Amino acid sequence: MSCFCASFRRPARSITMSRWLVFWIALTFLVRTTYCGKRDERKEKPEWAKKDIRDYNDVDLERLYDQWEEDEEPLEEDELPEHLRKPPKLDLSGVDLSDPENLLKITKKGKTLMSFVSVSGNPSRDELEEITKLWQIGRASCRERV
Repeated sequence: MSCFCASFRRPARSITMSRWLVFWIALTFLVRTTYCGKRDERKEKPEWAKKDIRDYNDVDLERLYDQWEEDEEPLEEDELPEHLRKPPKLDLSGVDLSDPENLLKITKKGKTLMSFVSVSGNPSRDELEEITKLWQIGRASCRERV
């Protein structure tokens, strides 16, 4: 039989049970955060890590990079650099292969392209900078979709 102190309060037995539950949850969290880490801080560093950073060779830098990347989550497909993304599948069935410009347009779809221009006349450096800015603005506005 449980004892009620007031009509709105819980029984005394459930109060002690909830305290034990909170205690065990807190203890579990404390143990997991303390002892389940990947590295033990008390362990001594390896020999290559004791070196001065200016004395690192390529192997040491590779180890340091591997250690850095160890806990990283893999990037999403759209966050990967372009050379690491999977190329889109090409459907060349309805394409006129005799038109090289159209073929280039289809094969380079979604990829970064470099464009080179020749400016006529003999513009000064400031004029070239201004022309470059105009090209960049025009190129950026062409990429935006309305």
